[in-house]
Amino acid sequence: MNKLGLFKSMAIGLMLLAGTVSASAQKENIFGMANRVGVGVGVGTEGIGFDVAVPLTKYVQARVGLNVIPKINIDTSVDVTNINEGNSYTGDDSSEMDVTGKFSRTTFDVKFDCYPFANASSFFVTAGFSIGGDKLLKISGHSDELKNLAAQGKEYGIEIGDYQIPVDENGNVNGGVKVKNFRPYLGLGFGRLIPKNRLGIRFELGAQFQGKPVVYADGVGDVLKNMDQDTQDDISKFMDYLQVYPVLKLSIRGRIL
Repeated sequence: MNKLGLFKSMAIGLMLLAGTVSASAQKENIFGMANRVGVGVGVGTEGIGFDVAVPLTKYVQARVGLNVIPKINIDTSVDVTNINEGNSYTGDDSSEMDVTGKFSRTTFDVKFDCYPFANASSFFVTAGFSIGGDKLLKISGHSDELKNLAAQGKEYGIEIGDYQIPVDENGNVNGGVKVKNFRPYLGLGFGRLIPKNRLGIRFELGAQFQGKPVVYADGVGDVLKNMDQDTQDDISKFMDYLQVYPVLKLSIRGRIL
């Protein structure tokens, strides 16, 4: 074999050896801390979401994300009832008021996913928390007629289901339903945060524990205190069903490193 042929053979051998070492190192470190980065875009009951994920160990991966529920407006007419001096609600002087119900939510979350069968399955359980989006529903409206009546010392409130939100001296009503700002989260599903290939699909089912929702009115506080006990009990029973916010999400995952 001449020198040129020998040189070519050595070069090819070195290239093959380097490739083998590199592949071996990559295989050993594929689950190393933060040595991979995955991104995801999804849609579900949390809204439209985007997150970034990194591995911590072979079995645990971490992600931070942002979820946005676009504003949904519901225009309707509600009954207006006169309020007597004792802050109880009577059926006198009933009328109607046009109001808008606004449902929107923006949340930031931090979650940790555990893959108990990392080598064989993409099944995961997850735990973490969400921050923000404490107001589930905002209710607003205005009436010039009620503004004039308020100037005469009369008090009015709008009826939303079994409860009422008072109208202020300017003829405005502003209130709604809110929950805790910090909400623990538990969930499970299938799909890897950082897919083995460049793209993957992920399904998740979970729950935010948001506490007992509270009916509020701007400048008034907890409007439940303005009601008789029977009404408070009815609302309390209804609010019990809203302490857990269901999470259902389908997302597309991508690996960028």
